[in-house]
Amino acid sequence: MIMKNRQKYRQILLLASLLAYPLTFFVMSPDLLFFGASDRIVAGDVIFFGILFLTAFLGGRLYCGWICPAGACQEFTFKINNKPLNNKWNWIKFIPFIPWFAFFIIIIFLVSGFKEIDFFYKKAFGVSLIGLGEWIMYFGTVAIVVIPSIIKGKRWLCHYLCWVSPFMIVGGIIRDFFRIPSIRLRTIPTECNNCGLCSKVCTMSLPVMEMVKQGGINHNECILCSTCVDSCKKSAIRFTFSSKQRNLISTAL
Repeated sequence: MIMKNRQKYRQILLLASLLAYPLTFFVMSPDLLFFGASDRIVAGDVIFFGILFLTAFLGGRLYCGWICPAGACQEFTFKINNKPLNNKWNWIKFIPFIPWFAFFIIIIFLVSGFKEIDFFYKKAFGVSLIGLGEWIMYFGTVAIVVIPSIIKGKRWLCHYLCWVSPFMIVGGIIRDFFRIPSIRLRTIPTECNNCGLCSKVCTMSLPVMEMVKQGGINHNECILCSTCVDSCKKSAIRFTFSSKQRNLISTAL
């Protein structure tokens, strides 16, 4: 029953996240941390990014697959354009991310660090959206998320421009280096019948079937959305909590 309804539950969570986006917009802002740092304040987005970095140690990129409103915006465009994207260029999102984050660190040093924490710092930048400027910024961001996905294909922003996912990717790399147990996808290669459905339904356009043969899906762009798990009629892909790749013999979740 869990497997049968899992995608329904995921879609409900994504829809709820999307509906709440005007209220949570401020905490995902890529520029609010600069304003806060200049005032020596730890703003809400800094706390949010920090939480995502830490949760990646145990849950990988579950946030991206189950809660992210930007992800929801993109997935709801799949009926318009379901074209898979090229994963060879995923690293491009780090080109703006590295100087963006470096500039934030530089500001901290220039102002001699933080002096207080204010999760709702400058809430007009997103929480209340009471001004025309805030609404323009909000709908402009939604347009940046949705339009490329409609034109180019599946989760374009996640692949090439997202300023949030690098925190989880880096967290995942550190997790794997220290072999910290976490939620992962493991496979039973002998159960795979090479139907290719798992790769077809993957929301991140990953070569899932190829990774199934390797005994585990260990890719930085995997968002643990479980579409491959729920589409596999042979139960060759399964959730597990472990720190290393291994073939599964346990019962699927």
